[in-house]
Amino acid sequence: MGVVKNLALAALALLATPAYAQDVAALPGGASALQEVHGSWSVSCSVGEAGKDCGFSQAAGNPQTGSALVVVELAAPAANKAEGMLLTAFGLRLDAGVQLGIDGQPLGAARPFLTCISSGCLVPMSFEDVELSALKVGQKLNVTGVRVDDGKPVTVSLPLSGFTAAYDRTVELAK
Repeated sequence: MGVVKNLALAALALLATPAYAQDVAALPGGASALQEVHGSWSVSCSVGEAGKDCGFSQAAGNPQTGSALVVVELAAPAANKAEGMLLTAFGLRLDAGVQLGIDGQPLGAARPFLTCISSGCLVPMSFEDVELSALKVGQKLNVTGVRVDDGKPVTVSLPLSGFTAAYDRTVELAK
């Protein structure tokens, strides 16, 4: 009986060691965080107490000021669905939302703003099978809002080069 108890305790101790936990949740090469670039998209993943936090993103900025006009951040996709946030610069009519499009074709209805924070305004994003398929084969994701000052539409285009690779890599890292 004492041998079985000791073996059970030894097994529990082994499972509770940081080395075992690191094997379960570690990133390639045992890293605790990594960033990769796939075309125009960046993949980032980190390991913390709550597990892995992985996602992919892209920012389009104003080359004259260096400030971001649009940032798309998507969490690790699950069950053929990718969710995240779109951050826009200030100056857009909130009641109009933003219209997304791929290569000139609208991607559903205009999406409403959620709120504004110190760095811009947030729009929740959710892409399902059909939208993800379009993103994977498209050339440009267009984000169109309506300017507050003159009521005219303004469009920022994000290249989709590397979207599929970033999507697939994020899924792989999040496992």
